[in-house]
Amino acid sequence: MKTILKLMTPMMLWALLFTSCEKKDQDNQLNEEQTQQMIISTEDHATADDLFQDIEDRVDEAIETRGADNDCPVVWASPDWQTFPRTVTIDFGDECVGPDGRTRQGKIIVEVTDNILNPQASRTATLDNFFIDDVKIEGSRTWTNQGYDADGNITLLRTVRNGKIIYPNGEEAEWDSEVLLTQTAGGNTPLNFFDNVFEMTGTAAGINRNGRAYEVFIESPLVLDKICPWLVSGIFTLTVDNVDVSVNYGTGNCDNKAMLTLPNGTQQEIVIGRWW
Repeated sequence: MKTILKLMTPMMLWALLFTSCEKKDQDNQLNEEQTQQMIISTEDHATADDLFQDIEDRVDEAIETRGADNDCPVVWASPDWQTFPRTVTIDFGDECVGPDGRTRQGKIIVEVTDNILNPQASRTATLDNFFIDDVKIEGSRTWTNQGYDADGNITLLRTVRNGKIIYPNGEEAEWDSEVLLTQTAGGNTPLNFFDNVFEMTGTAAGINRNGRAYEVFIESPLVLDKICPWLVSGIFTLTVDNVDVSVNYGTGNCDNKAMLTLPNGTQQEIVIGRWW
């Protein structure tokens, strides 16, 4: 019996070592797959946020300037610009290249209940065959005035429902969000939205283009400076399969970059929009 045990022990140790190595390889493969899902989810979330922010900027500009006699886009209000509620249509036609170089097409239709500076006033934008740079965007976005905070700053609740982005290659990603915007600059110049600065807090959730669900929680307020087409600072946590990663927009520079930090400390630069 002792002889048999002596013979079995090395065999058992070898089997245990083999199993451990095999499991380690499986874990490495799983981690690589998870890492890829985190990167894709971050790209999809940041891109959706960027594209829906672009829609918000186009709505602000159209309403505040009333189209300014532009032929691209063409803007009109029904029944008229003095009446509440009213419907504002922003028509980009088949191709409208903006000063920022982005090409837009289709319509944004906005239901306006009151001046957005008044408590409980809202704007709801829906999209009609709308594209930005060949990416189709679907869903609705609503802004509702929540009044003023303790420091006298205006606050807006912004929700996106049934958001979807369809990339030129046919891949799709879904996205919903609910964030509170607190205006920290530009409140004294309501006719000039380019000097507006907002801090955003809240959550989002989506399904990336690989069909994997994710959730987002803003850890440090995201800063939106209307003079820049991208978020300039702030941090959010993105969760995929119960694994958290951190995404940092930087410290104020206007660029389309964010830094993804994985649980092991590895960092990956994310390019927001136009990477397709």
